[in-house]
Amino acid sequence: MAGAGFKTFGVGDVLTASDVNTYLMQQAVMNFADSGARGSAIGTATEGMVSYLQDTDAVEVYDGSAWTAVGGGGFTASTAITATDASWTVPTLADPVVKVTVVGGGGGGGRNVFTAGSAGVSSSFASSAGTATATGGAGGIAGSNTTQQSQSSKRFMSYNGGQGGQGGSGGLWYAAPNAEGGEVVVAYFDLDGVTTANVTVGAGGASGGSGSGAGQEGGDGVVIVEYRAG
Repeated sequence: MAGAGFKTFGVGDVLTASDVNTYLMQQAVMNFADSGARGSAIGTATEGMVSYLQDTDAVEVYDGSAWTAVGGGGFTASTAITATDASWTVPTLADPVVKVTVVGGGGGGGRNVFTAGSAGVSSSFASSAGTATATGGAGGIAGSNTTQQSQSSKRFMSYNGGQGGQGGSGGLWYAAPNAEGGEVVVAYFDLDGVTTANVTVGAGGASGGSGSGAGQEGGDGVVIVEYRAG
């Protein structure tokens, strides 16, 4: 039979094999190398049993017909949305909680000392369950010939910001700083009852100037949804 529930043992009580099997063994979190080892050890599982699998780091419970993951962990699928504007249809989910990573568009790199790159555009994921927004990164700045040497050493750690351009004048070379990458926002939403979500993916910023010494364009943003497929 399945776990017997809870029992308070008194001093002098006899701990029977039945007590061990039902109150203890069937109600403990059993540790196995993988699902095959679990099947060999348990044989026929009973509803309510809980196990931990070392190969997948998954905690699973037997619901009477199958072993299923506990809680919102163990995402099994993901969707990367790159369309500028999209309506994402929520797939069949085994768990309504999803993880959403939103990345704003990266800024455009500056053009040596003359023209700054433009900022990237914000990205967002919105539904009746909530909204997550990531702002775009700032464009690469431009300075004067006299100050550019110090500014050129200012490098932003960026995911998708454009690289600064480089140009020369009178035998001297001036480098424009790289642009900032878009903001990265991670959020969790319970999409129980939600059928669609509106997604905006921010475009990368334009480079500063064109031709010799121009910076690179910023990378576009992205929205990534991770979930447990049903």
